[in-house]
Amino acid sequence: MPDLADWRERLRGAIRRTGRRQNAIAEEAGVSPDTLSRILMGGHANPRFETVVAIVHAAGESVGWLLREPQAPLSGSDMFMMREIVDFLDSHFPAQRKHPVSRR
Repeated sequence: MPDLADWRERLRGAIRRTGRRQNAIAEEAGVSPDTLSRILMGGHANPRFETVVAIVHAAGESVGWLLREPQAPLSGSDMFMMREIVDFLDSHFPAQRKHPVSRR
């Protein structure tokens, strides 16, 4: 079972990395700025799961990443960077087949 103790810190970091104001994240998530602030600071001890999901998605992350699920080890920004690397490699190093198809 993943350690859930630091989910608020991870969520705060995700919001900071967006470069957007908390008010914009709150609006996109459909919550008030006060609610978002209370959730982030721990003043809202047990927020609804659906509310946290909306905030996480507004910050461009996945719930799996937030909860440190083994299947979701990369953050949204890490995934974006990985896609850029793969695209670069694909464009500069075309796929080579191990067993060329014979053309008859």
